[in-house]
Amino acid sequence: MKLDLFRVRGERNEIAVLRYEPKRARDVWIVAGHGYSSSKQNLDFLCYFLASHGYGALSLDFPGHKLGASGGRLESVDDLLDAMGSVIAHARETQPGPLYAMGHSMGAMTALFTAARDPGIAGTIAITTGFGRPPALDALREKGVTDFRAAYVHGLPLPELVRGVDEMFQQALPKLAGRPQLYIAAERDAMVSRKSVEELYNRAHEPKTFVTIASDHTSAAENARGEVLQWLNKLHPR
Repeated sequence: MKLDLFRVRGERNEIAVLRYEPKRARDVWIVAGHGYSSSKQNLDFLCYFLASHGYGALSLDFPGHKLGASGGRLESVDDLLDAMGSVIAHARETQPGPLYAMGHSMGAMTALFTAARDPGIAGTIAITTGFGRPPALDALREKGVTDFRAAYVHGLPLPELVRGVDEMFQQALPKLAGRPQLYIAAERDAMVSRKSVEELYNRAHEPKTFVTIASDHTSAAENARGEVLQWLNKLHPR
């Protein structure tokens, strides 16, 4: 596998991207986005694993994330969409074959919204993101359970960032109809419940797949690698 770090210029920010280029390529590429307060490092095991099986991956750092290399600020969901959309555009110009949008948590939400805007994206992989999250996050914050690692992000705290996303999901999901979608929940997820992921899945249109993995929230991308590979292999057998 070949690994390259480069930057893509979006309308709002410059985005750092890690390219995982497989030796025995299937000519299928995946653009991957991480969760809130994290970085592309969190998706490394998953992207490396997929590349070892022939699937190319472009993993990006969202703006405002201090653990990442993109810099800038995260002011709205539009910043997320600009970042992933810019990497999708780069991938389409430089890589052959079908192109998928994939993400973990906040990145999964972004992948679904990006694909809804772009009918050229072949399908989506959404790991531990769900419907009905804003009220759940507000309840957690009121109890003082967590600050959602807001100190790790230049920009909006997570509850403010995702306010209104359920309405965005209702508009986006019908636009994904006809394209394969994989929704993954984690058994021990204290941030995004299985019920929330299943609610999002139930609102989605066919063709769609729902699986539950043995994982917590943070490690869900790594622990989902077998399910993601199996799903992709069914779509793209050698």
